[in-house]
Order: sequence, then C-alpha cells, then structure tokens
Amino acid sequence: MASLARFHKLASAVDPAARRIRSEIGRVARELGPADRVLDLGSGQAPYADLLPHRRYVTADLFGAADVRCDATVLPFAAKAFDVVLCTEVLEHVPDPDAMLGEIRRVIGERGALILTTPLTWGVHAVHDYQRWTASGLVRVLARHGFQVDQVRTRGGIFLALGALLLMIPWQLFGEARGRSWWQTALYAVTYTLLVVPALAVAALDPLDRRKQFTQGYVSLARCAASLPAAVAAPAAGGSRSPPSPPAGRAPLPGSPR
Repeated sequence: MASLARFHKLASAVDPAARRIRSEIGRVARELGPADRVLDLGSGQAPYADLLPHRRYVTADLFGAADVRCDATVLPFAAKAFDVVLCTEVLEHVPDPDAMLGEIRRVIGERGALILTTPLTWGVHAVHDYQRWTASGLVRVLARHGFQVDQVRTRGGIFLALGALLLMIPWQLFGEARGRSWWQTALYAVTYTLLVVPALAVAALDPLDRRKQFTQGYVSLARCAASLPAAVAAPAAGGSRSPPSPPAGRAPLPGSPR
C-alpha cells in the first residue's frame, strides 16, 4: 500500500495536467497575496495548501478526511467567515451548482475572492459527474451569484489535453485502485510508465497551440461584486433567481457528493 501511494505521488508529479493546475493555482495565489482565513472546499488531502499563504486554513469535504465534513450546498459557517475560498474540480460533481455557489458567496467577505478550477476536455470520472462549463459559461454562472470575474485562464491547449488523456488510458483499461486485483495494479503501473514519455512529448508541443479552444480546463479568479449583498443572488437568465442561502451556522447535512 505504501509503495502504491508513492507511485501515485510520482505519477502526479509527472502528469502534465496535474502540474499545470498546480502552477496556475500558485500563480493566482501569488497575485492575491497572504490571506487571513482560507477555506479549501472539497479539499480531499488539501494538496494546494502550501500554495496559499494564510493564518488559518480550513478544509471541508463530504467524503475525505477534513477539518469539517459537510455538503458543499449547505456550509456550516457564518456569513463572511473567509477571505479566500479555494474550490478545485468540485463544481462539476454537485447536482445543484447554483446552490453551492450561493453558499460560497455567503461565506466570503466583501473583499474576498474565489479560486475555482473546473474541467472541460475530460471524461466522466465519477458516478456523480454532472456538467462542464466553457469560459463564457463560467463567467455567466459566477455573475449570477454576485461574483465579478477577474480572469478565466485555460489550463493549456490541445496538446496538453492529449498528453493528459494518454495517461488516463491505464485507468480506463484497469479501473480504480480499490477495484483492481494485484495483477491489474501491476499492469496499470507498467502501462502508465510506458505512456509517460509519449505523454510528456505531446504535452511539450502545447506552446504551438495559440487558440487554446480545446483545453483541459480552467482556473478562474472571481471577487465579490461590491454592489450586491452577500446573501442575495443576481437575477439569473430568464428572470429566475437562485434559491436563498440557508441561515449562518446551520449544521452540515448529508447531500450531494462531489
């Protein structure tokens, strides 16, 4: 088990998609500077905690080991409790992303910011995988909840996406770790190792793609729009409004998994 964990750590270190998302989050974090209170929503093992200078770092997840176990659509925090919310590869797993974004907006202070990462060119990677957003779609859905989008940056172009997809072939052939036999795990490791060099070679061509329309995903930086109250969402398209946020301090409830 320890050797398998080391292999996964090494795999993440060479995966061009994983390296790119970490690089982009680090760049945004440097632009924001130190934050007093950071919420890592859908944190898993909090792999990006070292990238955000902070005084207090709170992790929240419905399934993984975290400081707080909660549903992302019903956050058990007071209004304006955090200066920065980091949410990486979670929004697509929530059946009601509007409810989740409404809650994020509620717990961010007036001068706070949201760092949001979402996939685009990526396969279905969980049972609860519901949607994808383009750059314009992200701007639209964030604006509905009182966010002013500073930037939406692509995580590479078509060559980086192809390199990342090459490294998904072993997972597609042999499945997730908990469902594999020992010989399938061995084949997974061998196949992955054989694909690393071609994947990195393809990803290295990414600077040739200037259009970046086939991207692996996006990293967005959004700030709270000062003209909108924290607990009230802007009107959605067609005149509908997002559901109201629950009261501050509400206890965590079971609900939509990530």
